[in-house]
This record gives sequence, structure tokens and C-alpha cells, in this order.
Amino acid sequence: MNEVVSAIVRFHDPAGMARLERAIQSLHSQTDILVQPIVVTQGLDGSDLAEVRERVNRQWFFEWMPSPVVLSHPDRSGRDIRSDLINLGIEEHQRRSNRYLAFLDYDDLLYTHAYKTLTESLSATAAAVAFAGMEMAHAVGLKDYDFIYEMSKPFKGKNKLDLVHENFAPLHSYMVDCTKVSAQELRFRSELSRVEDYDFLLRVAGPNPCDFSKMSVCIGAYLQRSDDSNTTPKGVDTPEDKIKQDAWKANRDILNSLRSTYEIKLFASDL
Repeated sequence: MNEVVSAIVRFHDPAGMARLERAIQSLHSQTDILVQPIVVTQGLDGSDLAEVRERVNRQWFFEWMPSPVVLSHPDRSGRDIRSDLINLGIEEHQRRSNRYLAFLDYDDLLYTHAYKTLTESLSATAAAVAFAGMEMAHAVGLKDYDFIYEMSKPFKGKNKLDLVHENFAPLHSYMVDCTKVSAQELRFRSELSRVEDYDFLLRVAGPNPCDFSKMSVCIGAYLQRSDDSNTTPKGVDTPEDKIKQDAWKANRDILNSLRSTYEIKLFASDL
């Protein structure tokens, strides 16, 4: 396998081009590691798709880095098909035979040491999945950028027991070593549009050894915007948040019906 990190980025909103560029730039600035972005768009074609390619490529100029890939999912229904987008990216990752698999939402970002931190854990141990810390950036979304007014660390958890109890790992806080995981395991459930990442972790991290030794190292930021544009509910009594809460509950009910069948194994590195 190639000693390369495939970083899958989902993108569906042409109004978010500036945020996509920021995410790609944070991938391009990773130190001491080769990274290949796989950007999967939904329902974009023509000028929008051409602009995505232009914006991605102008943030990717180090000649030793693998070229980024931009894919287009044909669905134009407007449905939330986030799991299908990631699965399309995973298929491309497998075709390219890259060793490491990671994810980054287009409106979040990574710090320059992120992938070096995770790959060091994976290469030095038998762990199949490595985790690190993540902080939350509270932001006001403006036209071309997010104004960050506060940082916090709400993601509590330190080992696999905590993870099985409740997800504390944002999508971009972990990495999979694909030499240690069956290719068949690397799928997201299409029926889930929320908690799909937690379902993936339970199925992939659950039965395999993991490394949590870098949980004290923050490797990136999860952006929480004040305009309620995040899909994660805040737990407040507003009509908009109620819709989000209902969507999360429906997906969580599906996950709860499945998770009792998932195999969980404990290894020394998990604790």
C-alpha cells in the first residue's frame, strides 16, 4: 500500500466554497506526511463543479503531494446522503491503495501536526484506529470566513469504554490504518444521515485494537456556528432545533436497534 493518507471531504453547498478552501489548505499544510484529498460533491456539475476543482487545486501546490481528486455524486434530490458521499470517497480510496483513511467535513479544519500525530500512533503500535483530541471553535459565520470568538473542549472521553458508552470523537479526530482492517468493514450505513460516524466507529473500532494515547493533543477544531447552520442540535426550545432533535432521535433509534449486535473487544491499548 502507498504510505499516503486519503482525506475524504464531503461538499454539497456552493455557498461554502471559502470554507472548503480552508479545509483543503489545512490538509495541504500537514507536516511530514503525504495526503491525498478526495472531495466528494453532491449534485454539482458544470460551472459549480469546475469551481470546486479550481478552488481545491489552487490550495494544492506542493509538487510532492499526491494530486487531489474531486468526485461528483449524481444525486440532485437535495436529500441528505452524507453516508453515500463518504462511501463513494472510500471506494476511490481503495482504488488508490492508500494505507491511511481519514475524514474532514468541509467546514472544519485540522492543525498542521494532526496527521503526523495519528500516523505515528498507528505505525508504532498494532492499533487499527488512532484517536487524538479535538476542540470546539465557537464562531459567527460571515460571508467569506468564520469569526471565532471562543474556544472550548467539550469532547470528553479517554478510551474505548467511554467510546462505547457515548461518542466523543468528531469525524476528523481519528484515522484508520487500512492494513489492519478488512476492506468490507469500511462502509457507512446509507440509511443513517445522523450518527453515521458513530455507527462506523462502533463497527470498525469496536472489534479492533485502538490507540488513545494522544487524546491530550488537540489536532483540530470543530466549528460550531451561532447561525444554527450546524446539523447538530443545541438542545434549545426553538422550532428549528426541534427539527434537528427529531432527526437525531430517529437516526439514534436506528443505531440503538443495531448496536447490540456489534462485537466489542478490549485490548490493552484501548484502556
